[in-house]
Amino acid sequence: MTTEFQTDVSFNDSDTANIDIGKSLKAARVERHLDERQVSTELKIPIDQVRALEDNQFDYFRSATFARGYLKGYCRLVGLDVNLMLAAFDSLTTAKSESNIKPVDKVINKQAGFGDPFVILISIVIIAVLVFLAFWWPSFSNNNSAVIEKNAAADQGVEEQSPVDTSMPALAPSAASNEAAVTTEPEASVAQDSDDAAVNKAAAEEELPVADNAVTTGLSAETIAILEKAGVNPQKVEEATKDVPTEQVVSTPQAPLYKNDIEMAFDADCWTEIRDSTGKILYSGVKAAGSKLEVTGSAPYRVVIGYARGVSSFKFKGEVYDFSSYTHKDLARFELK
Repeated sequence: MTTEFQTDVSFNDSDTANIDIGKSLKAARVERHLDERQVSTELKIPIDQVRALEDNQFDYFRSATFARGYLKGYCRLVGLDVNLMLAAFDSLTTAKSESNIKPVDKVINKQAGFGDPFVILISIVIIAVLVFLAFWWPSFSNNNSAVIEKNAAADQGVEEQSPVDTSMPALAPSAASNEAAVTTEPEASVAQDSDDAAVNKAAAEEELPVADNAVTTGLSAETIAILEKAGVNPQKVEEATKDVPTEQVVSTPQAPLYKNDIEMAFDADCWTEIRDSTGKILYSGVKAAGSKLEVTGSAPYRVVIGYARGVSSFKFKGEVYDFSSYTHKDLARFELK
């Protein structure tokens, strides 16, 4: 099989257009007893891109620059002449780009004149807007100035009003008549009312004990009578209300449920590189199928995954992270903050 590839491809031919790049790469790979997976691991690219290089499908890559760089690395890996293969690649891509160029027979530049209906319509609209602004703006300015002057006059009138003397409020007619009636009552009734008020005040003070901080405490006489009638000791009730234990809630910080910021599991061979905010490489290399990767550093993290389908699980700070929106042709690049 190796002899067949070597006889089909000539590396000494000066005509680079006749070189089959893909067949040459595959022949050199087989000669060195390498499989596609080993080449993918060495070049740190997905296996689909290795197959695309060997099938001359250079349009599979993001651009010709990427395809040329991967071809250069492949040639160095298998020991092919880099300059010869790159020359063949350049001639192939140049031929394709020239074939995609189509001649243009005529280029008609039609300039819009003043007689164009579209130009006339635009001109009418602009003139209408200018006329509207010319008539509307002066009236709007006058209305605003009139409103401002009216508000200023109203504010000035409020300030010039004389202040009302509230130190001696006038008595209402009913209050005046009541005051006259009180002055005409006998002195005996006035003395009787004052005595009743003093008795009521003393009873209230005796019924409700007052603490040192002027807050009413204890039980009233009516409450004590009700408790004694129900067979409850009022003294125990009062002591129970005084000694109320207070609980202090101490909040303890909860430890995170994860050990490392980034936790990955792989079900296929995959090249991975993780850098932290300082640019330090936390890990860079190929993880085998069935292995795991756990790293911790300073966020944000920059992650590059060479074969996205080889990652079976990806967790960031204990939560599953979906990076499918950052994946293109099995290559994932994203940042975690």
